[in-house]
Amino acid sequence: MRPTPWLLLWGLASAPALADEAWLRPTLVGELDYRQHASDVEGFDGFTLARLRLGAEARPLPWLVARGVAEWAQEKPALIDAFVAVTVLRDVRLSLGFNKTPLFPSAHDEHLEARAIPELSGLAQSFWPRRDLGLEARWTPASLPLETWVRVGNGSRSPLGNDNQLPALDVRVDGRWGRSAGVLESPWGVRVGAGAHVESAYDRAGIGGIGPQGFVYYRPPPVSGTRTVTEAHARVDMGPVRVAAEAAAAWERRSRDTDGNPGTPREALPELKSQGASLEVSWVAWGRPRDDGPLWPQPKDDVSQSLQALREGQVPEGALEVAARVERLWLGRGAADVQSGGASSAALAVRWWTTSFLGVGVAGYLQRYDTAPLEEPDRRDSWLVLARTTVSFH
Repeated sequence: MRPTPWLLLWGLASAPALADEAWLRPTLVGELDYRQHASDVEGFDGFTLARLRLGAEARPLPWLVARGVAEWAQEKPALIDAFVAVTVLRDVRLSLGFNKTPLFPSAHDEHLEARAIPELSGLAQSFWPRRDLGLEARWTPASLPLETWVRVGNGSRSPLGNDNQLPALDVRVDGRWGRSAGVLESPWGVRVGAGAHVESAYDRAGIGGIGPQGFVYYRPPPVSGTRTVTEAHARVDMGPVRVAAEAAAAWERRSRDTDGNPGTPREALPELKSQGASLEVSWVAWGRPRDDGPLWPQPKDDVSQSLQALREGQVPEGALEVAARVERLWLGRGAADVQSGGASSAALAVRWWTTSFLGVGVAGYLQRYDTAPLEEPDRRDSWLVLARTTVSFH
């Protein structure tokens, strides 16, 4: 008898259960999109393989984790994660390698495929330092409602090394209570915190305006010298509703070489200043509310009931989540010789988390640019409609 598609998915669902008994666990994240853009210059319309990440996580000892993941949905494979982490003194976790930097909970704390709105906010796209190669310490004291990260890295966003001789520093401190502190039975949760990223840049692009699909609508001039990015965030959970706010500000120094001699001082240029803020509200209409972990909302039924529904050829109830977001960016301010930019944006998404490993959804994005992109100097409005199917095993 030919197996039904749901039975095939049930076979895949059994894989994580088997992996839980082993110290080596595979990681797979696949996302297939159907997209419609406002303009061809912002991306291709139609079906697109948005993401295909393959890797493995090893836990040979309770206090030791090693993880390696590569992205294959590009022209060339790209390394995503490559680190080793050890837990010492129960409250301290040390990790060494290539991994996410700790700023911005919306970017750092959740798996990318588990977001209520599929794509990162424009705020995080532009200001988040992304991944880096370095050493990180995470402190979560059992006696205090705190979570702290300190990371020293290259600041180059490359797993191969630094682009100058100076390291980058990332610090983030959060207070957390209720569900955000791991009390799963709590009907509420609060997480409030702030972070900073400091590095030295050498003639690299400053903070630009980036759309939901990676289109750069505002290109800043090169920056050179000290770059400082600060962010503050607050998240409140009340039953099935989550409200999350993030804000950021950045200062980027500039200079230029006027004589062609790298040994002589460079001429200082006016500093660039950028700011932004976002507000996101999500509601789990049915299913279990989100907890503080990286996974998406889970069905109310336990895993065995969901698997039984698959065996019988039925569609699981899953979890349904609705989310909306508004944000505002001000970019490239404070320098008379630089054309400033920015955007006002909004997004709306509906996601059906069918099982613990399968999700489908649709999202819409609107943007109003302060200045038109270089590719289309007569257009300042943009939109994107995105339908996405996600398979995730961790």
